[in-house]
Amino acid sequence: MSKYTVEFTRRANMQIRSIFSYIADDNKGAALRMVDMLEAKALQLEDTPFMGVPLLEEDYPLLPSGYRRLTIMSYNMYYRVEGQMVFITHIVHHRRNQGQALAE
Repeated sequence: MSKYTVEFTRRANMQIRSIFSYIADDNKGAALRMVDMLEAKALQLEDTPFMGVPLLEEDYPLLPSGYRRLTIMSYNMYYRVEGQMVFITHIVHHRRNQGQALAE
């Protein structure tokens, strides 16, 4: 079975930096652990790209079809699979309005 290549979009990278900064204000070690956890989960997609829950178009009308979601602790990681590539597009805290965050 061939592996997929996982790539974080610019937006997702910015969101990871923001998550790190927010948590690091209280606890830098916890911030590092959270970022490591997010990156580890993303790397699992190299072998199992369809493990995330598919998003229903009626629930997320602003997104093109084919998006999936993984939940890691308090964060939702949104991604899409195109060919042999997995694009991580958004990482959003679960308390945020998900539709609004994805539209930004």
